[in-house]
Amino acid sequence: MKNIFLIAVFSLLTLKGYAQYAWWVIIHDWDYVSHWSKYMDYQPGTMGPNSLPVPDLNKGRIDTTFTMLVAPEVHLASNDFTADLFTRVNIPIKKAVALQVWWVPIEYFKTDTVVRDFRAARSKNGEGYAIGDVYIGMLIPITDNYKRWPDLMLSINLRTASGNNLENARYTDAPGYFFDLSGGKDVSLKNWEGWKVRPFGSAGFYVYQTNSTKYQQNDAFMLGAGIDLKNEKWRFSVQYAQYSGYFREYDLPKVIRFEVNKIYKHLDVHLRFQQGNQSYSFTSIRAGVKYKFVSK
Repeated sequence: MKNIFLIAVFSLLTLKGYAQYAWWVIIHDWDYVSHWSKYMDYQPGTMGPNSLPVPDLNKGRIDTTFTMLVAPEVHLASNDFTADLFTRVNIPIKKAVALQVWWVPIEYFKTDTVVRDFRAARSKNGEGYAIGDVYIGMLIPITDNYKRWPDLMLSINLRTASGNNLENARYTDAPGYFFDLSGGKDVSLKNWEGWKVRPFGSAGFYVYQTNSTKYQQNDAFMLGAGIDLKNEKWRFSVQYAQYSGYFREYDLPKVIRFEVNKIYKHLDVHLRFQQGNQSYSFTSIRAGVKYKFVSK
């Protein structure tokens, strides 16, 4: 009798779980064996906007000030809305290297059923919250402020598997890493007193895990370039960045970014607009405040 009772309870729980996701089983023709994550595709074009984004470009020089950035963001795509809070801390170490940590501690999302089913997401109403991955980066200058040489810097970055809500294709629940070599040089403008331009570029390598049986990780080349126009109070920036993976469909994200910064002694206030392509089909807006812990 005890065994019969346990079997009955197990059967009821199984049926209850099946009923909860019956719509998902029918839409994706579940084989009753594979884990539901096998029906997903871990690519930047098939996940949420913060899952596998194109990294911000470095400009060849570390920030030697201890800073903290807090920036609300929105990401808009067809039938897809995401709002989040982006945070980043820059910690200089004896002005020789810098440690950066960035994170999206909270994210709200809302999609329609078309986007939900395309991503094989499991929330029937396509709505919910998620916590993002923590990134840790080490910035190492190679050359700095040489008269005839550009500034060069190496960055080594780790993405932890701290993000949650894989079942709604928000984060991959898997680690990754990327590194890049960036360069840039300030050039004074003769007819614009106090103004400088800084062209910069970056090249590197981005590696992240997938759930594909063919390629269990995606090795992507990163490229980017841009230019700053700045003085003591303002900085205007435009940059193009991308990475290119193996699959050649949803793993070719390309973005162009425009940013305006108002610079104060202890604060930078900035507004950023970003537009992606088909592998990252989001229009993103960020409004942030960066506090500089400047010693007296």
